[in-house]
Amino acid sequence: MSERSPRKTVFWLASAVAAGLVALLVYLNPTATVELLGGRVRSGQAVAGAFVLPPLAFVACIVLTFLVARRWRVRGGGVLKNPVILGVRAGFPLENVLTALEVGSARRGPAIEGLAAARLANGDDRLLTIWSSERDLVMVIAILRVDGNAVWIDSEPVMLAPDSYFDAEAYDREARRLRDH
Repeated sequence: MSERSPRKTVFWLASAVAAGLVALLVYLNPTATVELLGGRVRSGQAVAGAFVLPPLAFVACIVLTFLVARRWRVRGGGVLKNPVILGVRAGFPLENVLTALEVGSARRGPAIEGLAAARLANGDDRLLTIWSSERDLVMVIAILRVDGNAVWIDSEPVMLAPDSYFDAEAYDREARRLRDH
């Protein structure tokens, strides 16, 4: 379920207020703005930009407040976060990593080794993404395929049962350390 994120909303509204104040200052004192930018003849484009960009920034921030200030929640009320997203090259057996992650709470070693192997196979053809809500013990693991600018779901996402939940971020940190040694 999607809902408005208070932090993102405040950020975009504060940005809109700042852009609105700049636009107001520019329009209330156009002579000073022109002089500040070097005079009418030398900086015509800068002057035009000063009068056009602040209102455009204001409008863009207002639009972004409604478009991107969202977050996803699960039924119990927890926020779904994306603590792990790994890009791998084509041909890397992500399905094996997915299988290891499905039993990651019971068998920590294979899950961490799978994440470390995925980190070594760095690429941009396929993505392993893990979404989780610690509050609700919900975890969704998906494999995505990247095709140019399009991203496709490569296989049906796997939703783990609450008793299979594990801290994906901690596993990923451990996999990073394992890979670096």
